[in-house]
Amino acid sequence: MLIYIHGFNSSPASNTYGKLRALFENTMALEYPSEGLFADNLALLCQQVEQLKSAATTPLVFVGSSLGGFYTSQVAPLFSANCMLINPAIRPAQSLRQFLGRNTYFHSGRQWDFTETICNSYQNFCDKRTAPIERLVVIGKNDTTLNPEEGRQYWQDHAVIHETDDAHSIEAIDAVMLASLNKWLQRA
Repeated sequence: MLIYIHGFNSSPASNTYGKLRALFENTMALEYPSEGLFADNLALLCQQVEQLKSAATTPLVFVGSSLGGFYTSQVAPLFSANCMLINPAIRPAQSLRQFLGRNTYFHSGRQWDFTETICNSYQNFCDKRTAPIERLVVIGKNDTTLNPEEGRQYWQDHAVIHETDDAHSIEAIDAVMLASLNKWLQRA
């Protein structure tokens, strides 16, 4: 079962989820509130995975984009699941600072305040890069939201790095991404 985790201010209505769903019928999306504290959101995501696990007819495989990539890096090892991280946030307590203040959810238009307390809650994460799972980290060379070089350096010894000419959002699920997802989903 392919499980998608969306990015900051996004939702399962994201373009990336739509692209995955078009290729993999059995794709599910998890949801968390961007205004939630890290530990609360992590617990919420794990609870959703537990509910989906019983319906899975293939291995669990995770895909996360941006902040969803960060959450995927935290959740996938807990379920011994391989994952694809698309332009993942690396150190959200630092990289999300640019969004402090008033924010708007992309798909609902609802506004909310991203506070220091919420941002600082991301300091308390565990580095799970050495967990024994396979990872494909997709880095858009033209990403201006997150630093592609930081992503490359952070993941270089812990994942297969796949670079695209995309910006922060991917234009397509290309052959490299598709091959990894297909391989992981077919493992018994």
